[in-house]
Amino acid sequence: MTEELVGYVSGNRKREQIIQALSNTNLGADKIARISRIPERLVVRILEDLKKKGLVKVDEKVYALTETGIDVENKIKSLR
Repeated sequence: MTEELVGYVSGNRKREQIIQALSNTNLGADKIARISRIPERLVVRILEDLKKKGLVKVDEKVYALTETGIDVENKIKSLR
């Protein structure tokens, strides 16, 4: 399952950028948009997809990686 999620994230540059932005800290969608230079509406849509996949969680409009998200992010880092 994790390998499938690694492919899901690494197969799309914008998903990968968002996961990278969340790797160091919890952020709101507006800050993720600024950091990654992706329009905020698209960031929100991608975050919802990542949430459905169990990679991201949200609390009070602040997004964070789940344990699975951290595992996927670490595996992607190791591939580079």
